[in-house]
Amino acid sequence: MSARVRRGAMAVLLAGLATAGCGPATGAAGPAGGTTTATVDPSPEVAAPDAGVSSGPWPNPSARPVDRVLRTGIRIGADELMLSPSTDHIVDIAWFDTGTGRHHRLPEDENFRSALGNGDTLPFFEVRERPAPDGRLITYGFASAPVARATIAQPGYPTTTLSVAPWGGDATAALFWAAREGRSLAADVPAGQRAICTLYDRAGRELARLVLAEARGVQKGG
Repeated sequence: MSARVRRGAMAVLLAGLATAGCGPATGAAGPAGGTTTATVDPSPEVAAPDAGVSSGPWPNPSARPVDRVLRTGIRIGADELMLSPSTDHIVDIAWFDTGTGRHHRLPEDENFRSALGNGDTLPFFEVRERPAPDGRLITYGFASAPVARATIAQPGYPTTTLSVAPWGGDATAALFWAAREGRSLAADVPAGQRAICTLYDRAGRELARLVLAEARGVQKGG
């Protein structure tokens, strides 16, 4: 299972909560006895380690990984979310079964919604999310900037620090992801109560911010 994502319209397939590698800044486990948990990434600005793609075929035969595959640490049971950024700003997504060594798809990823930047600050800036089994929001995004830190703040909820990884190759872009507490970007809430994703450079300067509201004309999922 994967999807290609281009500027202005990323159709990625994502799901799961982190057992490592991402999570709300405050960090908390999922419900007792549940099959998924979320924990804080101890080093959220460190790129996730690359994982080889030789352990089983990539699910989408027309969109094989080009540069590398990032292990996000986001898991549902034995399945770990994998992100594969390419040189032309396409992201392929798959789940890796750590028990069998096979990539596969998850149907729940059809529930993702998208918020898009208008291009005024960065050529592209997108955040996607969907509810997770324990009520958190699985959140993923990418932007055309060398992001050093990414946060999501929403009134009434703890601020989330997202994991960040450079795009790779010669691209000055970055990916970021987390499992956060809050209201969905698709929820009907007042503008002042919406979540805001903010990106920073290594000097701590703000690069861009995006109010998380569903993009008009963008279909759900992939």
